[in-house]
Amino acid sequence: MANSDIAISRRQIGGETPMVVSEITDNCLYTGLFGSLDSTRMAAVSDKLTATSERAETRHVIVDLGNVDAIDSAVANQLVRLADTLMLVGVKTIFCGIKGVIARTMVGAGITLNGYHATRDLKSALQLSLKLTAEGH
Repeated sequence: MANSDIAISRRQIGGETPMVVSEITDNCLYTGLFGSLDSTRMAAVSDKLTATSERAETRHVIVDLGNVDAIDSAVANQLVRLADTLMLVGVKTIFCGIKGVIARTMVGAGITLNGYHATRDLKSALQLSLKLTAEGH
């Protein structure tokens, strides 16, 4: 019976959110996004990540874009709005793994990550999170 409940639940939400969220340190959540992101999925990601961040009382969220195939300018804007939202609830966002094609889309749309951290890979993002925590940020 539980399997049928899961099937109904998945049908009702129209698909799964293309992300995972894991607590990787006491002060840091990790979310790995993957595939092609559209505005509907990005809204679901934002809702889930904001709620999870509040529940976990975290200081940092690492948003890993290394497995994202494509985004459009609207989704790029939503990424910045997600970081803005998290900042307002006291969570710093660290972006990592941004591929060249994603970076070009963002720059072409006039979107910058000024005020936010961006690192090359997850290892660098985690090191930055640990450093910021040690500094009291």
